[in-house]
Amino acid sequence: MATIAFVGPILTHPSSDDELAQRYMLAGLASGEAMWDWDLVGGGLFLSPGFRILLGLSSPDGVAQREERPVLPQDWFARVHPEDMPWLEATLRPPQEEPGRRFIIEHRITNGRGGWTWLMVRGAALEEGTGRVARLIGTAIDITARKEAEENLRISEERLALAAAATNDGLYDWDLRTDRIYYAPRWKSLIGCGEAEIGDGPEEWLSRVHPEDLIWLQATLDAQLSAGGRPFQIEYRIQHGTRGWRWMLCRGIAVLNEAGEPVRLVGSQSDISDRKMAEEQLRISEERYALASQGANDGLWDWRIPEGEVYYSPRWSDMLGLPGGEWVGTIEDWFNLVHASDLPGLRTAFSLHLSGGSDHLEHEVRIRHDSGAELWVLIRGVAIRDGVGDAMRMAGSMTDITARKRAEQQILFDAFHDGLTGLPNRSLLLDRIGQAISRRRRPDDPPFAVILFDLDHFKRVNDSLGPLAGDEVLRILARRLEQERRAGDTIARISADEYAVLVDGVVDTKAAVAAASRLATRIAEPVLLPGGERVVLTVSGGIAMSHSGYTQAVDMMRDASLAMFRAKGEGRNRVDLFDKALRAHAISRLRTESDLRMAADRDQLKLFYQPVVRLSDQSVAGFEALIRWFHPERGMIAPADFVPLAEDTGLILQIGRWALREATTQLALWQKQYGSGLFMSVNVSGRQMLEDDMVTIVEEALTRSAIPPDTLKLEITESLLMDDPVRAASMMQQIRTLGVGLSLDDFGTGYSSLSYLHRYPFSSLKIDRAFVQGAGHGDRREEIPRIILMLARSLDLDVVAEGIENQAEVDFLRGLECRYGQGFFFSRPLPAAEAEELLTLSSLPPVDPV
Repeated sequence: MATIAFVGPILTHPSSDDELAQRYMLAGLASGEAMWDWDLVGGGLFLSPGFRILLGLSSPDGVAQREERPVLPQDWFARVHPEDMPWLEATLRPPQEEPGRRFIIEHRITNGRGGWTWLMVRGAALEEGTGRVARLIGTAIDITARKEAEENLRISEERLALAAAATNDGLYDWDLRTDRIYYAPRWKSLIGCGEAEIGDGPEEWLSRVHPEDLIWLQATLDAQLSAGGRPFQIEYRIQHGTRGWRWMLCRGIAVLNEAGEPVRLVGSQSDISDRKMAEEQLRISEERYALASQGANDGLWDWRIPEGEVYYSPRWSDMLGLPGGEWVGTIEDWFNLVHASDLPGLRTAFSLHLSGGSDHLEHEVRIRHDSGAELWVLIRGVAIRDGVGDAMRMAGSMTDITARKRAEQQILFDAFHDGLTGLPNRSLLLDRIGQAISRRRRPDDPPFAVILFDLDHFKRVNDSLGPLAGDEVLRILARRLEQERRAGDTIARISADEYAVLVDGVVDTKAAVAAASRLATRIAEPVLLPGGERVVLTVSGGIAMSHSGYTQAVDMMRDASLAMFRAKGEGRNRVDLFDKALRAHAISRLRTESDLRMAADRDQLKLFYQPVVRLSDQSVAGFEALIRWFHPERGMIAPADFVPLAEDTGLILQIGRWALREATTQLALWQKQYGSGLFMSVNVSGRQMLEDDMVTIVEEALTRSAIPPDTLKLEITESLLMDDPVRAASMMQQIRTLGVGLSLDDFGTGYSSLSYLHRYPFSSLKIDRAFVQGAGHGDRREEIPRIILMLARSLDLDVVAEGIENQAEVDFLRGLECRYGQGFFFSRPLPAAEAEELLTLSSLPPVDPV
């Protein structure tokens, strides 16, 4: 039957230009498609040379000849298969009210040799200004090969279905990833079960297998998990629903994924009970061993306990390099090959299982290969018991697990050593320190020290030369430290750029410092990389001495780390000794950090607001939001006591987001009551700008509060511009695009502030209080705010003078036409309720700054 499909309408009419027609013709030749054009008004049918060849109207030699007149539609239709003609006519002769319709139809035409050629015909109905279909145009292509492939596939699928039905086998498909099995209806009927009586779990199969056969079936199936990809077959007995034990022949193969791991077991099961009934039991047992050993990669053994004989499969013998293939011996023949240290445990495992103390035997031992080598093997087994529970027979497998054991040893090594340098890692170092602490409890054992080294500015090596060069530097330094190591010392790499040394037998702190200095000097020697680059690094070191009475290795490492951090904080390239004051400071800092982490959740952080005043009339123009911490035990904590800690720990990101949200919400309330001209300044740390998504955070704050963007000002310190000027410039420009103002805080206190004013999009700057104090009294510092104000006016920047404390300073700044001022002279930072009271005043009265 012909196949028909319709697609959407076309939009344009093909050009009648000869050159364009020739191009379409050439495109059709290149694509292998023939073209046709049926004039429904005149009745003419144009067929391209390729279409004429398909219909047998032209020989292949005439493909390139141009046809001058169209042929009749009957020249096409007369060659169409009779079964397809009604569909073709119904498709090519549509109602006249369907212009623009596209269609696809597949049909057969005679090939002139007694056979049929399949065509795929595409077309479209065109109208020529009247709204009715006037022409049908399209293409045709030979799809005979595709149709033949589809037919062959159908026939193949039918054959597979018939073959499966003819074999009378029950099929199964075990998905190892989900541990679910598809049992075909025939598989279920072979054991006398209906469709609904069998689920999809392995127990439906294995629980019905005869106990004597189950171990062989499991061994064969387990073998596929470690050595899959080869067909296997095994015979076993299975419980029939009404007919007792039936013999089954199970065939299968493991399906492997791209990594060579088995993911499915597929196969069939057939009833061979009639054949097995005619065979002797001895031959059955021998075939079972042979079939199981063919599919298994393990050595099989079968111990007939009353006779004292053990059957060992050929694979068992091969595994140990023993000649002669399969053989029969005693259990002691086997045990004599086991490593002497492992034999007692193996005997105990056998005895425990034979006495009923365990369900299965599973034990790992070392065993001697005939070549003298030592192998690791996994021995599995299960006992078969008589009616009173006594073990009459025991059978199982032996698996070579030498490779796995070696991998475990490597994993154990890797767990305690650094992968880059091969040095001991932190875990192994702590173990060695713990052992040294235990020895130190003996009076005659000498003291020892732990030295921790941190490479100064190592990040610059990675940033400038790349991580591969950085890794090579770390390896070279590790080798140097190993060369300097004395017998009994331990060198370890404990983090990316930190090394630690356990120095044994140091008599006093002087000896420990000398050892640290010797190692630091060795590290500081120039490093010449393979590419010719020369790298010189220094280290900061910390020393903890064992005579401080340590009981835990981690405490000693902690104290060495504290000393190292003090060395870094005091200028780097030095070594410091730990003292108890360091620990007290660290404990205090840790307690403060812990309290600070909970402060935001417990509503202990508050915003205070200090007014920014117009110096012309001392009215409030806006506020600067300043954070305060109200500790339940220590009272109010000033920002200088916790903001640096928040910066170091990263808590400033959470606190900064909260402060911006709180300040903008408060500003929105004040603007509704006192006018939208009020502005709010919020301090932003350098870490917020460089590590947080400040653009998104500011956008969300503006959206939530609905304040005018130009009434929000973010105050930024000069240190940010020095840390990462490129990223800072990009982030600031995006924030300015939102309409938010940017203010350079503490202007004049840095090294190159003047150069920043034209490089970054600031809208205002703040004169540091150091240049305001003493103004109006002839102090030489008066010239600095004078110059800053002149510079700001030339750059069209607003200026806020900080730290104003008296009227003389106000008068001086007002004389310089400084627009805004801020300081204790007007008001200290206040809670929101008290700050709001200032908004009701026309001007702020002076306040005693004391």
